[in-house]
Amino acid sequence: MRYLHMHRTTITDTAGFIAVDHTNAAVVLAFRGSYSVRNWVSDATFIHTNPDLCDGCLAELGFWSSWELVRDDIIKELKDAVTQNPDYELVVVGHSLGAAVATLAAADLRGKGYPSAKLYAYASPRVANAALAKYITAQGNNYRFTHTNDPVPKLPLLSMGYVHVSPEYWITSPNNATVSTSDIKVIQGDVSFDGNTGTGLPLLTDFEAHVWYFVHVDAGKGPGLPFKRGSI
Repeated sequence: MRYLHMHRTTITDTAGFIAVDHTNAAVVLAFRGSYSVRNWVSDATFIHTNPDLCDGCLAELGFWSSWELVRDDIIKELKDAVTQNPDYELVVVGHSLGAAVATLAAADLRGKGYPSAKLYAYASPRVANAALAKYITAQGNNYRFTHTNDPVPKLPLLSMGYVHVSPEYWITSPNNATVSTSDIKVIQGDVSFDGNTGTGLPLLTDFEAHVWYFVHVDAGKGPGLPFKRGSI
């Protein structure tokens, strides 16, 4: 098994892995969210940066920097994995701040030889201005999930110039309840108050809705987890 070490000085404090899923015929690039997402909700400042993805496109600096710092190493590993499994699809997935990095990574990778990369973003904060969100939405293969009044997808605020990638798959079932198809609403548009955005201000008291997606997603965390590659 080979390891990809990443810088841990960015605000997202993100780690993850690359794996080959032979059961589902996929190469999976997965990003784990921050250990300190509660602090991020309270303390983060949101600065725009130009990711050079399209005209007028701006991304959130911390999220883009987290991806840019590991991009070369990841692309090298992806090339090997895809070459060895040419019929497999590329899936990019993340939760919380990891979903923000996954969103920008997928957008970038689609322009670097992986146009069909699928994005599964769970509880992602907003990552882009309107131009970049429109660009990523037009790429397609985006599955962005939110849950009830989860506070993280409500940040950065709309007033700061950030909007979401579309569509949103808003899960309305309560915490720890079984989800049925009737509990998922598909909402179009970079700004819509029909889903998570319309459930009020981002409050830390609503944080249980954020850790619900995979039960307590940080239950198995460990210190110093680098990117690693393996097979599952």
